[in-house]
Amino acid sequence: MFAEINGIRMAYTDEGEGSPILFIHGFPLNRRAWSGQVEAFKPRFRVIVPDLRGFGESGSSEGAVTMGRFADDIRALIQHLGLGQVILVGHSMGGYIALAFAKAHPAQLRGLVLVGTKAGMDSPEAAKSRRASAAKVQREGPLALVEAMAASMLSGPDAGGRRVAAVRACMVPASTEGITGALLGMAMRPDSWDVLDALRAPTLVVAGAEDAVIPPGESEALAKAIPNAHLRLIPKAGHLVAVDQSAAFNVVLREWLAGACQDQRQEGI
Repeated sequence: MFAEINGIRMAYTDEGEGSPILFIHGFPLNRRAWSGQVEAFKPRFRVIVPDLRGFGESGSSEGAVTMGRFADDIRALIQHLGLGQVILVGHSMGGYIALAFAKAHPAQLRGLVLVGTKAGMDSPEAAKSRRASAAKVQREGPLALVEAMAASMLSGPDAGGRRVAAVRACMVPASTEGITGALLGMAMRPDSWDVLDALRAPTLVVAGAEDAVIPPGESEALAKAIPNAHLRLIPKAGHLVAVDQSAAFNVVLREWLAGACQDQRQEGI
């Protein structure tokens, strides 16, 4: 499906019926990264999964794309679909976007799930590295970055390279403008520590125990800073935990949703 959202043509998946869950993919992926969750949750929920600006089948724009701009795209899609409050699930960069959304639009959150992400801003060295990567992609195209990142997303051996190939296929559709815009936007993002203490929506923090991209300690710090947040570390999972250990991730999310939705019904939400 497609919708005109904030000046771009946004591609998205919309399947199932019930309370809406919206999944935000990480960098430099697309909505296919959540395929295992669409199939698992559409029997009981309305599952919405967009391609972010510049990724997958969505249109792109020039220049840096801040996390706030991505969050505004998500809100515009929510309004376009008439969803009301949503449970928002964000992985990695998608988590940065989810936190920007929580800051700007807290009343629209029914629940929040932060996956393999962190609240802190980039160090000066990390920001410089992102800007250098953006310049390289602008000169040479996305393929070199995709090849370097694909294997780092997973943990453990990959017989025949099939799992890495599947991750690579999720990255290849990203445009040069999408990749460079997101890199520059991440490099300039502020930290989100001020958002965490104010969060009132039920929150789940999930990480792969073997995440080599954003260490699990970042998720532990997130959970400690959010009132009443639940933390789950999934064994034998790397950064792309929902793909690496899809079944285990779905169990964790399903159990949390059952408790969070029950708590909200009791409170009349």
